[in-house]
Amino acid sequence: MPMKEPQPIEIEEAEVEQLIEKAEQGTLNAAEQKRLVPLLKTLVWLERTLLETRISLSKLKRILFGKKTEKRPRKPKDPGNGEDGGGHGSDEGSGSNDPPAGTTAPSSGMPEGEQPRGSNTNKPRGHGRRAAADYHGATTVCCTHDAYRPGDRCPLCERGQLYLFRSLVRLRFTGQPLALVTRFELEQLRCGTCGALWVAPMPSEVSQETYDVSLKVNLALAHYHLGLPFKRIESFQAMLGMPLSDATQWDLVEQVADSSYPVYEYLKTLGANQPLVYQDDTGARILSMIQENRTDPPPPRTGMYTTVLQFEGEQSICLYFTGRQHAGENLDDILAHRDPDLPPIQWMSDGLAANTPTQHQDQALDINCIVHGRRKLVELEDYFPNESAQVIEAIAKVYEHETECKKQRLTPDQRLAYHQQHSRAVMGDLKAWMEKQFEDRCVEPNSRLGGAFDYLLKRWKPLTRFLEVPGAPLDNNTAERALKMILRLRKNSLFYANPHGAYVGDILTSLIETCRLARINPLDYLTALMENRPAVFRDPGAWLPWNYRDHRDVESASLPLRHPPPVLGQSGNLGVAVPQ
Repeated sequence: MPMKEPQPIEIEEAEVEQLIEKAEQGTLNAAEQKRLVPLLKTLVWLERTLLETRISLSKLKRILFGKKTEKRPRKPKDPGNGEDGGGHGSDEGSGSNDPPAGTTAPSSGMPEGEQPRGSNTNKPRGHGRRAAADYHGATTVCCTHDAYRPGDRCPLCERGQLYLFRSLVRLRFTGQPLALVTRFELEQLRCGTCGALWVAPMPSEVSQETYDVSLKVNLALAHYHLGLPFKRIESFQAMLGMPLSDATQWDLVEQVADSSYPVYEYLKTLGANQPLVYQDDTGARILSMIQENRTDPPPPRTGMYTTVLQFEGEQSICLYFTGRQHAGENLDDILAHRDPDLPPIQWMSDGLAANTPTQHQDQALDINCIVHGRRKLVELEDYFPNESAQVIEAIAKVYEHETECKKQRLTPDQRLAYHQQHSRAVMGDLKAWMEKQFEDRCVEPNSRLGGAFDYLLKRWKPLTRFLEVPGAPLDNNTAERALKMILRLRKNSLFYANPHGAYVGDILTSLIETCRLARINPLDYLTALMENRPAVFRDPGAWLPWNYRDHRDVESASLPLRHPPPVLGQSGNLGVAVPQ
């Protein structure tokens, strides 16, 4: 019978030694015996787990010592400054609306629990309800009075006239399956003499296509944004009596990418000319490449990765690339499209060699993530509390200054001046302190603490670009957030079948995430691309998430094309090269 995972135990080494000594002497009391039981259970579980299962060291540490967080506890507010930090300060100057002790609030003349209409005095904060204006994607239905019209005599007082007042909004939510199937039974009449067959026509408002565009786009969003595997959608639809096979779903989703990939390719050039890019990558699984890795001899490169490049400028653009290339090589491919007259792009990454572009390095100004350096000290906090606190607190001060910049909504130049005034001394003192630790031989260079210090000192210039360059970010959290969609998809769907499937995934995840950053409805956007496919191929720059509405209503499908758009098919007949 498998044992349950033990609960994390907090116990000092000295206490363990005392328990062992008393156990050898046979003098354990009831409380000490109770303290010893979970230690023995943990030992038995650990021995059995190591013998029977495969477990990573990180997971083992998480089970035994609990999940560690990088967040720091909030400091209590100073009550002397009129901030009670939780309601325990003095009444004077606290800003509280509550009356002092021993007094009663002034009466409003209304019964208890009631307030005049429109009063927000007792409105609870954080009640969780959303305003009707938040549902900007809802369908609006205008309802008018059946019995009364503006200008009619008031039926109550019979003196005044009715006039248009503000509308009262009510919301109604309905649900439906992901794929809703309608069956049309067409009546057939057959001639008794000649056998001619006369079939009733479909309703004029119904499309002649079996699968509607809305279904194709919904499937793309369900799979590539929500992370629902095709097999899970197939099982769900089968339970509802409207089955939709996973192979059919793939064919429909591929058609969405077939109408969208010119925009994806256009965004590469547009992103290359932005002033800032965040970069990160994660592992990927592609079945055909995994099979290649098992051949004899194996390919020169066996790794598989998904890279995210999020560009920031006038518009936010998020692009994903899946294949054997490292993040630095993908960035090289993008920078090949950059205008040479532009200044180098600000390039934020975690400082790994694999993330470094080699062919166009002169077009990128490297900025490293300060959180990655901080994380190494957080991991050592239990072993070197004083040294770790020195670094962590210094970086915390820099982030306090960054928060103040955001609160004041400073321009990039103003933000730079603010950090130079407040953060330069903090970072300078931190660097001098770490260097002195090495000079005074307080830290062994080959130890883990020495490695953490060395990581910061080696990358000091890229880590402190925010003190030199306007708009330079502090960390790479933007790219790490963008990778969450890929991690969710990988966790649920596990793998791509081949590079073509990975390319389709890159197209759709890139466009969906770019729509989210631009606050554009991706369902409406991808539908517009499919319905205007010839126009998209003719001019992809006119069909970007932030300008497609200007061209959607134009009857572009009837205009002649010099060359018919290529089909993004599995046979390899692609309009662009599939990344290998």
